[in-house]
Amino acid sequence: MDLTSVTSKLSGLGSAFRQRWNSAIFRTLENHPIAKVPWSAIRRIGQSRLLAFTVIVPFLGSTILFNQTVVEALSLSPELVRRWLHLNQDGGEQLNDAAHVLTLSRLYYTYFGLSFLGFGSALFGLFCPTTIKDHSSASAFQSIESQFASKPKFRIMLRQIAYESCFWDWFSEDEQLFITSPVWFRRAGAPGDFQILFHNVVLEVFGAWARENPESELDHEVYEDRHAPPDTSKLAYAMAFPNRIRSIFVDELADVAFNENTRNDVLALSYMAQDHSKPILRLCTAGCYAIGFALLLIPTVQTFYRVILSLVTNG
Repeated sequence: MDLTSVTSKLSGLGSAFRQRWNSAIFRTLENHPIAKVPWSAIRRIGQSRLLAFTVIVPFLGSTILFNQTVVEALSLSPELVRRWLHLNQDGGEQLNDAAHVLTLSRLYYTYFGLSFLGFGSALFGLFCPTTIKDHSSASAFQSIESQFASKPKFRIMLRQIAYESCFWDWFSEDEQLFITSPVWFRRAGAPGDFQILFHNVVLEVFGAWARENPESELDHEVYEDRHAPPDTSKLAYAMAFPNRIRSIFVDELADVAFNENTRNDVLALSYMAQDHSKPILRLCTAGCYAIGFALLLIPTVQTFYRVILSLVTNG
C-alpha cells in the first residue's frame, strides 16, 4: 500500500468524521438545549429554604465540617469498614486509619457538594428575575398581573419583550444590537415557544393598529418584507431600539396590545422573556446545582454499593 492510497483513505475518514460532527452539532443546536433550562425550572430548587442555608457553606463549612469534634462524631465504625474493605480483625490501628480516611473522603465530597449548592443558591438569589421568583408559571403571572396592568407598564413590557426577541433572533447580524454572544450560543438557547407566540401576537397587534390608523403618517410599509406581509423582526427592532419617531409608534402599539384580546398574551410573553433571560448566568446556576448534587451523591452511591456487596459476599 503506497503513501498516496493511505493519504486518500485518511482524507476520506477525516471528511466523514467532519460530516458526522457537523451533523451532530446541527442536531444539537436545533434542539435548543439551553432553552430547556429556563429560570422557572431552576426555581423549583432555588426557592428551597433548606438550600438557601448552603450559601454559608463556602465561608463556614470548612470550620464546621473539618472540626476535630465533628470528624470524630461522624467517624465511620471500624467494624463496618472492616467488612466493607475485607480487612483482618487483628489490624486495630489499620482499621482506625482506614475508617478515618473514609470519613474524611466523605466529608470532602460533602463540603464541596454543599459549596457548589451554595454558589448556585447565591447566583439564583442575585440574578433570577423577581417575576420568576414570585410566580411559578406564566398563568400564575397572568392571573395576578392582569389586575394591576396599565398602559405605561405595557409600554415597558413591550420594549423588554422586543429586546429579548432581537437577542434570540440568531439570524440577525446587525451591529447596532450590541449583541456579543456568538451565533451558535443564541441558536442553542433560542426559545421556540416564545418566538412563535411573539410572532403571532405582534402580527395581531400590528394588524389591529393598522386598522385603527389607516391614514397614519407612521408608514407601516417600512416594516413589511419584500413579500408584503409585516416582518416581525423589523417590528421587534423598532420596539426594542426606538428613536423619537419610533417611540410614538411603539407607544401606540403598546396601547393596542393593552386591549383584552391580547393583554394576557403580552403578559405571557413578558414572563417567558424573563424566564429565558441571562442565559450564561442561568447555565452557571444550573451547573452549580448539578455539580453539587452529583458530589453529594457519590458517597451515597459508594455506601450503597459497599453495603450490597457486603451482603452478597457474607450472605
